[in-house]
Amino acid sequence: MAGRPAVTVAFGERLRVDVGPAPPASAAAWIDWADEACDQLRTEPVSSEWITDDALDDVGRCLEQWKPTVPDGDDFRWQAEIDPERLEYLVHAFFRLDRQLSADVLAGERPEAPHEGRPFYVVLVRDLLRALAMESPGRAAFAERLRSAWPTAADAN
Repeated sequence: MAGRPAVTVAFGERLRVDVGPAPPASAAAWIDWADEACDQLRTEPVSSEWITDDALDDVGRCLEQWKPTVPDGDDFRWQAEIDPERLEYLVHAFFRLDRQLSADVLAGERPEAPHEGRPFYVVLVRDLLRALAMESPGRAAFAERLRSAWPTAADAN
């Protein structure tokens, strides 16, 4: 997956975050799977140690925003200007969603993410962690702690 790395540029108190490029079919497969999983998690009894309603809402907003931007032919790319605290919370929400869904898959309660969606998800994790790490030394340390506990992050280096 060649392409430019994620770049985070400060805009006052906001950061520009770039995710991509990623294959469009991969993005569509993972986004659809994650959207369905989030919908299911919202209807399940609250017993999760990993995911909260607020985190589901944040991830869900991203998924809804990304759906219409998945191209038919060109690579998927997403750019946004985000408050640094918001970026930190969003990265942590994706981490917690991953942990919850992984636990559900291991328990046989949910199907695995589609294999086709893996390239997109690796790019997403790589670029979100990179953007967070570039913001400040404190956030770089937080990103490194997440990276060491996030299995997908090992593939995203």
